[in-house]
Amino acid sequence: MIKKIVFLGGPSTGKTTLCETLAERLNTTTVAEYGREYWLEHQVNRRLTAEQLLHIAQTQNRWEDEATSLANEYLLCDTNAFTTWHFALHYHGGALPALTTLACECWSRYDVVVLCGDEIPYDDTWERSGDANRHEFQCFIKSYLNRHDIRYITVKGSVQQRVDAVMTSLCHNHQVESCTP
Repeated sequence: MIKKIVFLGGPSTGKTTLCETLAERLNTTTVAEYGREYWLEHQVNRRLTAEQLLHIAQTQNRWEDEATSLANEYLLCDTNAFTTWHFALHYHGGALPALTTLACECWSRYDVVVLCGDEIPYDDTWERSGDANRHEFQCFIKSYLNRHDIRYITVKGSVQQRVDAVMTSLCHNHQVESCTP
């Protein structure tokens, strides 16, 4: 049985780096953030339509489902439908009902939810919306997880400290055979 781990956090909180580093450590695969790839090709004035955001969430779920057969014990997911739903709320003031449904249902897809801390320096690249948005997104995510009693671990510090925190969490849950962080 494959255990799915999802990584959340505002923009530039190290999700992709942590995901890829852990994939190497655990000898498994990651599911990249489809929304980033899609946005780079399809954004108009730095925005996507509500329909495009729904497409992103649907495709992200499909990518996860397809990658499960390639995973070795763990599947590391760089984002989820909740993140896409949050972008819809942020940019459109709401989301299509189908996207809201995907966001609400997504939590049953994961065995571990990891919230990446926003204390690391912000990588201000052209496709990101700024450090102020990062903090706002971070607060929204944490508040949502707490309000809905979604169990998660928070990781902070260097990449190695974050890897160690995830590995320790997996060990405490007896989800890894070798519990050396």
